[in-house]
Amino acid sequence: MAAVEQLKCLVLPVQGPPVLVPNSAVAEIITQQDIAPADDTPDWFLGTGRWRGTDIPLISLDRLIGARWDAPDPAGRFVVLFGLEEGGAPGFYGIRIESLPRTETLDNERLRPSDESPHASAFIQARAVIGGDRECLIPDFDALGRALGRYATRRAD
Repeated sequence: MAAVEQLKCLVLPVQGPPVLVPNSAVAEIITQQDIAPADDTPDWFLGTGRWRGTDIPLISLDRLIGARWDAPDPAGRFVVLFGLEEGGAPGFYGIRIESLPRTETLDNERLRPSDESPHASAFIQARAVIGGDRECLIPDFDALGRALGRYATRRAD
């Protein structure tokens, strides 16, 4: 993991290990009640929701990486992330979170690589430890974008 001078991040509370994302990747935190289901999609693809006049895909990162298979109510809080818009990936997408995220300002002393082996999911870039003892997962945004590009335009009939 490259050296970090100072990085403002959000720690996303999901069912499994928390997810660490840079503030610059986050567009907004929303409450979404109306989720349109999609046909022929994996269980991690919860459907689409309306955000600022645009339909965006909504996912469960827990299910995608195999961390948990609990069936939470798909409606709830989501963190809306900027997409890469490459290879059909959407411009924005939402990840289901369990509660409000925490803000962390990290530097070389507060962020270090985990001693654990790499995560088994192709959607996780790395494991990191923040504040000395809290392990977090860092998503692979390219892999997420590719996966979302396959399903983002599907809707139930």
